[in-house]
Amino acid sequence: MKCRTIAFATILLILFGFAREVTAADIAGYSGVNLNIRSGPSVRFPPIGILGARSALTIHGCLARYTWCDVSAPGLRGWASGAHIKFVYETRHVYVPGYTAQAEVPIVTFNLPTYWDDHYRDYDFYGELDRWSQYRWEDDGAPPGWHDNWDDQYDAWDDRYDPHDD
Repeated sequence: MKCRTIAFATILLILFGFAREVTAADIAGYSGVNLNIRSGPSVRFPPIGILGARSALTIHGCLARYTWCDVSAPGLRGWASGAHIKFVYETRHVYVPGYTAQAEVPIVTFNLPTYWDDHYRDYDFYGELDRWSQYRWEDDGAPPGWHDNWDDQYDAWDDRYDPHDD
């Protein structure tokens, strides 16, 4: 009986360790503007909602160039322009494209059927999954707010703002 209890406790600790590794990559961030959250990485995908400027969010990962990021906030899960997402890096409030590589935000891919199955089964647009699966979102241009030079982009004013103070 004692061995069974020890084995059970060991398994729980191992599972807890793996669960922590999965969520350890998530990064706390916030919206730099009123931010549209979409069901995919393009302005053409159906909107899910809007986060107000300076709203807290979680960054789960970004596409390879950090143009779009998979984010969540209470009641929302979707994609937002990386150009309008900020996070704290070395005590500075910085834009995702300028510092995500240094902060080791994971690079993720977007698989529409899997993502929609996981997050949008109860949404009206889910019935259009076959149509949207044919859409070539990779060919769209840069997201809102995007520019090509992100070297050292941050707002000094934001250094006085802590989104967790709200």
